[in-house]
This record gives sequence, C-alpha cells and structure tokens, in this order.
Amino acid sequence: MADEFLNPYTFVPSYDRDGLPEGLADGPPPSRERLREECWTGCIGVRLTVETPLLLLATSRSRPPSEGAQDHRVYPVLLRDGRPHLPATSVKGMLRAAYETITNSRFGVFGDHTTPLAFRRDAGYALKMVPVSVVAEGVIGKFEIAAMEMYDKDGQAILKDPPRHLEKVTAVIAGGKNRTKVVRVLRPGVAADLRPGQRLVQGIAYVTGSTIERKTHERLFYLEPLEPGEKRRPLPLAREWSELAEDWNRLICSYQEAHKDLFGRRGPDGRRVEPWERIGDGPGQLAWSPHIYDKDWLTLKPKTVCYAHLDSSGRVERLYPVLVPRDLYAAAPAELLPESLHPAPCYDRLSPADRVFGWVAPEGRGVRRSAYRGRLRIGPVVREQDAAEAVERFDGDGMPLSILSSPKPQQGRFYVAESADRPERPVPDGIAKEDLYRPGRGLRGRKAYWHHAGLDRTTHWSEGQRKRDPAQVRVLGRYREYRRPWEPADDTGSEAPGEKEYRTKHGKEQRDGQNRSIKGWVRPRTVFRFTIDVRDLDEVELGALVWLLTLPPGHFHRLGFGRPLGFGSVRLDIDAEATALHTGKQYAAFYRSLSAVLPEGDPMTALARAKAAFERLTDGLPQMTSIRNALMAVMRGNPGLPVHYPRIRPQWLPREIPAPPDPRGQNYEWFTENERLDGKKIASGRGRSLPSPTTGTPLTVYRVKEADGSKPGKSGKR
Repeated sequence: MADEFLNPYTFVPSYDRDGLPEGLADGPPPSRERLREECWTGCIGVRLTVETPLLLLATSRSRPPSEGAQDHRVYPVLLRDGRPHLPATSVKGMLRAAYETITNSRFGVFGDHTTPLAFRRDAGYALKMVPVSVVAEGVIGKFEIAAMEMYDKDGQAILKDPPRHLEKVTAVIAGGKNRTKVVRVLRPGVAADLRPGQRLVQGIAYVTGSTIERKTHERLFYLEPLEPGEKRRPLPLAREWSELAEDWNRLICSYQEAHKDLFGRRGPDGRRVEPWERIGDGPGQLAWSPHIYDKDWLTLKPKTVCYAHLDSSGRVERLYPVLVPRDLYAAAPAELLPESLHPAPCYDRLSPADRVFGWVAPEGRGVRRSAYRGRLRIGPVVREQDAAEAVERFDGDGMPLSILSSPKPQQGRFYVAESADRPERPVPDGIAKEDLYRPGRGLRGRKAYWHHAGLDRTTHWSEGQRKRDPAQVRVLGRYREYRRPWEPADDTGSEAPGEKEYRTKHGKEQRDGQNRSIKGWVRPRTVFRFTIDVRDLDEVELGALVWLLTLPPGHFHRLGFGRPLGFGSVRLDIDAEATALHTGKQYAAFYRSLSAVLPEGDPMTALARAKAAFERLTDGLPQMTSIRNALMAVMRGNPGLPVHYPRIRPQWLPREIPAPPDPRGQNYEWFTENERLDGKKIASGRGRSLPSPTTGTPLTVYRVKEADGSKPGKSGKR
C-alpha cells in the first residue's frame, strides 16, 4: 500500500452525443423574444465553503524574490477593499466545466489538436538507422559512421579545435564494421601519419552538442573509397518522396514547437544562454541539437544530412535528425474525438452547456450568428470578513510551491482510451508506444482533478516545526505535496543519516523558474456567497445545475490555482433565503397587470422537481450513469490513497515507508521506467495506463534496481 497513489488528474469519460434524447441533444437556443411558460427565471443563492486552502493570486502584481533566481515569481493574495477577491468569472468557469461534464455537452474549448503528437523511440529502434545525405530530390545516399570522442564525462569539450556541425573534414579512423572510431581529425597542413590498422577518410562531422548527460562522443559520417569502376548506389525508398518530405517537416515542427518555451534561458550569472550551450545537468540545462532551434532544418532539401530508418528490405521508410529520435503518432488527438463532441460549429448545433452558459464560434468558421450570450450569470461573489480573518499570510518571499507539471498529452497511456465508443476504458497496459494514438482509439474525456481526501485540515497545511524539511515529514501518513522540498544536499538523491528521507540543506528553499511562491491563501472554512441569475431555463437545464449545487456531503468542486497539489476544494450549497424563481407564465401574468405581484411560491420545491427531472432523463442512459459515477468519485476522492505526481522509490527507503518527494524534482524517471523494455516488448508490470476513476487499480511508485546492485546516492547517480 505504501507504493500506491492517485495521479493528481484523471478523466471523466465523454461519449458520442449522437442519439441523445431531447434536452441533451444539439439544437438552437430558445428565442429571447419572450419567456417560455413552463421555464424558470430568477436567482439561486449559493454558499461556497472553502475545504482546502484556496489560492486567489494577484498575477499582475507578482515580483521576483528578494534574492535568488529572477525568473522565479512571488504572488500576493488577490484582495479588493481589504477582503479576498474571488472573481465571478472563476466561479462561472468552474461551474461551466462541471456542467459540460454532467450533461455530456460538447467541449467548449478543445484547442488546435489537429497535428499528431510526438513520442520518444526506444534505443532498439536505432539498430535500423543509417546515416544518409539527400543527394537530390528523391535520391538518398548512405554514409558509414564512426564515433568521435569530443567531451569528458561532465559534457565539457576536450578538443582544442573541435569540428563544427556538418563541417567537411578529413579524419584518421580505425576499427571495423560497427566498431569504428575517429583517431584524430586532420586540419589543413597536418600530415596523416597513419599507423597499422588506420585509414584516411573524407567525411562530415555530425555534431549535435552536449544534449544528454554523460555524452562523450559525436559522429563522423564518412564514405569508404570506391574500387576502380565502382559506383555509389542510392538507397531505395519505401514511400513516395513527397511523403518522406512531409513527415520530415511535421517532425521538425514538432521538435521546435515542443521546445519553444525554453528559448530565453539564462545561466546562473543571469546571462542569456544560446541554444547550443550547456549550463548544467538535467532537463532544460543541456545543450540543444540544431534541429530544435534552427529553422533551416524545417525543409528537407539537397545536402541535408540525417539518419534514415530502413525497413526489413533495406528501403528508406522514415528520416530523422538524430539516432534515437522523437516520432509522430499515426493520428492526431482531434481525430480520436467524436465529431459530436467538438466545439459547436454553428448557432443551430449548440449543446446544453452552450445554450445555458454561452457560445462563441470556433475561430475561422466564418458563420453568421457567431456568438450567443447564454442564459446564466454569476452575481458578485461576497466575502464579509476581511483579510486578517480569512487569509493565511507568509512572510518574506512566501512559501515555495511544488513544481506543477504542464499538460503532457503525448503521454498517450494517460490520455488515450481503448476506443471512441468506450472512453471509460484506458488503453490496455503494456501495449507499444506507437500503438497509442492511432485510428480507432478514443480520448479519455474531460480532465478532472482529484479531491485530496483524508488530509488533516490544520497540521497538513502548516509549516511544522521546520526542524526537518516540511515537504518530507508525513502528517497522518501524507506528505505535504504542495510544498517544494529544501535544496538537495547533492545530486545523487542520498538519504539523510539515520532518517528515512532525502538529505537536504536545512532551510534552503528552492526558488527557480520551475516553481512559484505564494504570499498567502484563503483559509479553510472561509465562506463566500453569490447568486446565480438564470433566465428561461427549462426543467432539465435547471435540474443539471441544481444537481451540481446539491452534491452529497463529502463531495467537492475544484477552484483556483494549484488544484493538482490539493488546493481549491470547495463545497457549494443552495441558500434558500436568497433564492427566488418564477415561471414564464407567472411573469406574463405579472406584466399584464401593473398592480399584480409575483407569487412567493416555494423555490426549493421547484429546484427539487427540476433535479428529479434531470435524473429521470439520465438514469436510463448507461453513458450518462458512467459519467455521473466517475465525476462523483473524483469529487469525493479516496482517503485511503495519497494524491501526487508519479515518482520513483529510492533503493535505500524501507518498503513500508511511502516514497517522499524527491528534492531534485526528477518525476520524469517514473515515465522512463514505465516504458522499460524487456527485449522488444514492454517489461512485465510496466506500460501502465492511467486507471479509470471508478474501476481501475491505483498507480504504483516504481522501485528501480541499479545495474550494479548499488544504492542510488551511495555509489553513484541513478
């Protein structure tokens, strides 16, 4: 049990909307000319109670820390007139997302996901790679390859005058097939001075830079001399040249798009770092290969030097810029989403959430009636107490939060469903990476963040005594996942003497471009109040909204920043005293007589009937039941399981102790281990997909055994 955990996010399935009954199906919104007789107009009072600290941050007033990395930002609490300010737009966004989910509406926003995503090929794929040059359009010539030592173990250059990338050079090489190495590169005017077993060749230096840790060699692409009368033959092509060129362009675009956020890196001294420079170890600190930043690589043209992957007949089927490359999946995410779930293309095909909350035509559609205002409005959100009572404040540069992972849809094991018809089923564990995004698959649905159940309301959200790293001290069995650990004592991940945690530098906070700090948060048990003004909602439309406002005890919506870290669980309840609803028929009678008054009625009974109508409509639909069960599970959480990003268990940690957060932030190691191969197949127990929120087993923290049997942190790096 110590190794089991929930990933911070999961997915609530979204099903093909074709065939849904009236009330859930697509259609135009009602006319605004008059209120419909049996539909409801008025306001619903809502009480919002904070369950876990709520991050309301004044993003426009962020600043760098008083000392340390200037790309780190410190955020104050968002206040208005001395009180914490919860924007009505934030509440509306939260409610819309939940409403879209529970009504299986179209996605309000889906983004431009029309390009296939990329994945990393395994090292075995390189066995079928050969170095080549584009001689002319459709003509590819093959090189031989030799290893050229250029760096020490720390990635520093060892040659005084190293060859540049794609520079034509003369070199002395030695060795035979598959074991050839460059003895030395000859500069003009230097004699060859060949020794036994050595030979002189002409070639091209393929220098991609210090792009991986412990890289020591680059490559020399060279040609063996021809025998008299012998001619070089081009490699046969397995596909049309236009297809090879198009795939090349899409692949290089994918490389450059994936790394665009890393431009503008700065070194420890604050100097702007060029893409080809290495400034340290680990992701983002290494040098980049030219194809990542040089626009000239976008076009496949004569004199392009690269690698070719050969099929079983020795024909060129793909071209790549590096030996162990990224590759593109067979299908783009947009191809896996049923058309009925894509954002509404026009005014006459709006789904329930569009008709209630509003709609804007997708960019580039060029349709008339390109927007709809919607029939729901969130009134001002009011908090009566001032900041002294409602806000927990942190001194100095605030509290450094854990690193928040960015969305990674390329991790198909988490995002892809077995089929479009069964989005509740993840792809089977252990399938090959290239078999994830392909025609016939589906998407898992809408992303949802687990409520972090089972946390202590006070101690968990405190700093503790700070005698030990607060991020590595368990509170009722849980680590403070929201807080970034202190600086690691070294880069080996060693354990603290006599303790069961990582060794860190006491009190040394980590503030850099990867994380953010906060000056405070809204305390649990804080209450906000607001009204939802509705206009001309039919019983099913109103019932879906009421369902979201009357969840069973212990179920929570998620709001604000930092939701993967446990922040922003909030409870919504209807405030009967602030609720008033009337039908269109009642309003018509009111306006016909200047002396009439609207009947008081019983709005809570009307809300109960509307909720019952929505439940009657959806109870008989298996897909709607599946959606409801999944959403309820996420809103409820699982008090028996911790919620955190995937990570690796260090070798020195006893089995019964849950793996603490790694101060080095190397969560990517879990994903690397999840793709571990045994021969040509995914190793047993690896290749895990993200489990369903209702039926799947939890994910597991992997324990990685060193090749030499040593413990990480004792004898070397992982």
